[in-house]
Amino acid sequence: MIMKRIARAGRGALVTFIGVFALTACELEVLNPGRILDEDLTTRDLMPILVSGASAEFNHIGDFYAFDIARLTDDLAGTGSYFSTGQYRRGVFDNENSEGHWEQAHEAAWAAGSAWERLQEVLEGEANSFDGAARLFLLMGLAHRMLGENFCDLVYDKGPLQPRTAAFDSAIVALNQSITIGNAAGASAFVTAAHGGIAQANVGLGNWSAAVQAAAQVPTDFVHYAIYHQTANSNGVWNESWGRAEVGLWATPAQTVFDGDPRAPYTICGAWDDPSGPSWGEVTPTGDCTGQGSGAHQGADGLTAHYRQNKYPEQGSDVPIVSGTEMRLIEAEAALAGGDLATFTAKVNEVRAFYGADPIDQPASVGAMEFPNAQDDAMSILDRERYLTLWIEGRRLFDLDRWQHPFLQGGTLIGPGAEPRVSCMPVPEIECTLNPEIQNSSVCT
Repeated sequence: MIMKRIARAGRGALVTFIGVFALTACELEVLNPGRILDEDLTTRDLMPILVSGASAEFNHIGDFYAFDIARLTDDLAGTGSYFSTGQYRRGVFDNENSEGHWEQAHEAAWAAGSAWERLQEVLEGEANSFDGAARLFLLMGLAHRMLGENFCDLVYDKGPLQPRTAAFDSAIVALNQSITIGNAAGASAFVTAAHGGIAQANVGLGNWSAAVQAAAQVPTDFVHYAIYHQTANSNGVWNESWGRAEVGLWATPAQTVFDGDPRAPYTICGAWDDPSGPSWGEVTPTGDCTGQGSGAHQGADGLTAHYRQNKYPEQGSDVPIVSGTEMRLIEAEAALAGGDLATFTAKVNEVRAFYGADPIDQPASVGAMEFPNAQDDAMSILDRERYLTLWIEGRRLFDLDRWQHPFLQGGTLIGPGAEPRVSCMPVPEIECTLNPEIQNSSVCT
């Protein structure tokens, strides 16, 4: 008896099969069907699955960036024992650390493009009005935007070195295509998210008029997420703060300066025994985290009180990628660049009202960004509002870089900080090794 495949069977059929097997004493053999042939994939019914696969590639970026950028900035304090945590919390990040981020973001953009080619082959002209195609170009554009925000320089297809603005340009091209196809397909959610991505990319280019025009298309309550699931690609920030106490809020601005803001919720899992100041290693459980995740009261370093983030309270919590509240802050920053403090204040208060926070008074001046945040001038208020609204979403590093934030000059949460701290990710060593176009460039030598 040769058994190639058993389809779904009812209980009675299964019992019958077992009886026949016992009587005949046949041998069961499972044959390897071999590789899936390319022509087997040119099937209409598989196209939604193909798009979902490209989406899964993109989802691997969201929490990966969020976790590492949290440790590399002031989003979360590295309170664990990973070697990388010891580096990142000091502001050290080299061309070996950046390899995974580089590969996954490039892979996500490539997967979306490859899937689009397949859609055109299978659906032909109908691909231009297929909602899945709008989703693919959205994913592609957002992957490029992430590359532009986080890498100091860019390389595509083993080509020459390019400025990071090339990624923002590529993002805008892909996102405009998402809008065109999304409008034809009636996929309004993808269209709205693409407008938000265009606003983000134009911030990267310093094109404030275009950023404001795109941001206006996104309502304040809109959010587009990278999707996670506890049994598949679970949320890495949850894993490292609930499942393990590798990162926490103790000593972060969210805890020391902005304590109580609804955008940065947390639970104190362990309290320092000496209330006048921390004494390393002397931490007592509060009991508030018992039975939740790891229930840890100390950081994985065995020394630090664990203040656990609650923005992502489940292993499958989704990570925001585009939000209407960020769009209001883009409009606020554009107004600030033009010296319009009244519009700046109104936009900030729209965001604060959405989250249930008290409104602010109009600041007296634009001012200069301060750290710790003084909250008494427009630039420091903008810093605070973006910090809290985009907290642990993998966006903080680019803000620090484009503002040349004071935190970059030796800022620290736990232990000493490098001066200057890294403000963008370098082209990885593997690209230098495999790409002859850049081997002699300054980023590789």
